[in-house]
Amino acid sequence: MQSPIPIDSASPSPTPANSKAADLRTKLDLLLGEHVMVVAKQATAAANKTDEHSAYTSLLIANTNSLVDLIRSAYGNTASTQFEKSWGIQNGYLVDYTIGLVSHNDAKSNGAKSGLANGFVPEFAKLITSLTQIPVDQVTQLETRQLTAMQAVIEDAAAQSYPKMYVDLRAVYAITSGVGDLLATRTAQMFPDKFPGDPASKAVDTRVSLNVLLQEHSYLATMTTDAAAAARTTEQAGAAAALGANADALGKLFTDMSGAGAGNQIAQLWGARNSDLIAYATSGDATARQNLSEKFITRLYGVAPLASDTARDQVLSTIKVIDDQRAKNFKLVAGDDRAAAAGMQAVADRI
Repeated sequence: MQSPIPIDSASPSPTPANSKAADLRTKLDLLLGEHVMVVAKQATAAANKTDEHSAYTSLLIANTNSLVDLIRSAYGNTASTQFEKSWGIQNGYLVDYTIGLVSHNDAKSNGAKSGLANGFVPEFAKLITSLTQIPVDQVTQLETRQLTAMQAVIEDAAAQSYPKMYVDLRAVYAITSGVGDLLATRTAQMFPDKFPGDPASKAVDTRVSLNVLLQEHSYLATMTTDAAAAARTTEQAGAAAALGANADALGKLFTDMSGAGAGNQIAQLWGARNSDLIAYATSGDATARQNLSEKFITRLYGVAPLASDTARDQVLSTIKVIDDQRAKNFKLVAGDDRAAAAGMQAVADRI
């Protein structure tokens, strides 16, 4: 599957947020964040015993391929091959951990947990240190923290403890952005000719924050609509609460960017969007669909006029995911889900 995050960057721009260093940080944070979301989605699918599980485990491969492309662009073929092997081992263990917990196979889950801690983490830390010269102890600590938080999400899903799962999911998503920031900043420092610009400038911070929050919204939204379409009310409530927290975070970011008025408008706008997504997923409500494809876009134009066209495309992509979910079209849902999330990148960068 082709990466929705193109590796080739546009020509250099005098705008700091559009530098190649900024592109690198944005892409890496998005891909690492996507990995977290896809792991969570395969875990909830396994716990609910739906055929979506195989679709989202396949999406882990697509995510890996995109990460490998990004590593290759910085460090070359040998490094990207090593990364692909190590990352694939991690994914295998995460899926095995999920299946072991859901099927109450202690040998499988314990073996996967041990493999992550004693196999993947030391090997991956050694690889990252060899590439970036970040001390191996620091990489080990960061990766252990991230994986521990990711395992908590899987454990929550297996126990169908959804209110806790969605809180934990947002937490690990935030941790992962910190990991991506560190790796991207170090990579840009090592290869200033490939990635000119300052990846840690305030403008880049804002660009990355908006991209990450909008991607988070997209994946949380389709988790919420999946639960709504299947009438899994407890899961829907946990996911919807996370969606609300994401809307609050978007409002705060817009307040920082453009003032309290814009922040309040965005928080209200995203709250209405969330309600319409749930209504459409629950009953195929025609008014909710119209609100999403027309009213939402009109109101967004008042706050971010340059983003309205790309936002319309993204809304239609999200509606397609919901249609897949309602029709139980599990062969298409994961790919369409990824396309909808990728559409948020264009929205964020237009804003």
